[in-house]
Amino acid sequence: MHRPPATPPLKLTSDEASALKRRMGPAHFADRIRQEDTRELKLGGRLRWCPMKYAGPAARLAFRLAGLYGRAHREFLDIRIREETFALPGLPPALDGFTLLHLSDLHLDIDPALPDAIRVALGRAAGRYDAAVVTGDFNNFTVHSDAVALRLVAGLRDAFTAPVYGCLGNHDSIRDVPFLERAGYRILLNESVRLRRGPGGPSLLLAGVDDPNIFATHDLAAALRARRPGEPSVLLAHAPSVHREAADAGVSLVLCGHVHGGQVCLPSGRTLAWRHWRFPRRVWRGRWTEGATQGYTTSGIGACGAPLRLHCPPEAVLVHLRPA
Repeated sequence: MHRPPATPPLKLTSDEASALKRRMGPAHFADRIRQEDTRELKLGGRLRWCPMKYAGPAARLAFRLAGLYGRAHREFLDIRIREETFALPGLPPALDGFTLLHLSDLHLDIDPALPDAIRVALGRAAGRYDAAVVTGDFNNFTVHSDAVALRLVAGLRDAFTAPVYGCLGNHDSIRDVPFLERAGYRILLNESVRLRRGPGGPSLLLAGVDDPNIFATHDLAAALRARRPGEPSVLLAHAPSVHREAADAGVSLVLCGHVHGGQVCLPSGRTLAWRHWRFPRRVWRGRWTEGATQGYTTSGIGACGAPLRLHCPPEAVLVHLRPA
């Protein structure tokens, strides 16, 4: 049983900071810390501004006035189990059918009913996957208000029936990593692990990069450094903005999130979200390809700002891998 630590730490110890610096790369670690400590500061540091704390109440009011709040909140809690199959060149026959359970954008502190909804979804997927992956945004608020979300995500660990790997999103802090790893989540910070079905069996490289979109502290070359010639690779990234880099590097499959599928959409499913300047609309949601690289951008689990979704249900994705 994974017993979550009682209280998330408020700061890194010197040993924790040294370990994270070594794993992530000193320059990226220093840049991540600098951005975390300054990203919300306005008026020369005299004001700390977190837009989510104000956008949420405004969105709730607008949906209530439109008579859509109840419907949108019910859809927010209706987590679907989706299944997708990808054929990977070089995948060993012994790994045929290897399955990853992909979750993203939990935003766990946005609504008190969300953890129970996630537990129900995990129960429906129980025993059907070899490993789980979470591609960032454990928190709804940004890096200075994450204690509640960290306790909740630690409490969810026992609902998974396989090892859990992840990467950080733009709502997460590098300071969260020691707590998450003590709770049983292995966070990949521009690094990789090998997944196997049994000791000594053939492997699949699972790599993860830090947030490539807002913080831009990812290092794909470092994450793939351990890859062997011809070895298939799955890359975890919070946002699909890494799609061209991944294709240039010969990544087999990219799993990502960040956009929530638009979160509030028209009945046709077309997103109403604004243009995201770092990647094209074609990689916002669902399956996509970039050269020989395949990708899947999940609509995610939670929501941003307010616990509301419309014509864009949340999802957990069973990703089945087959030899090409």
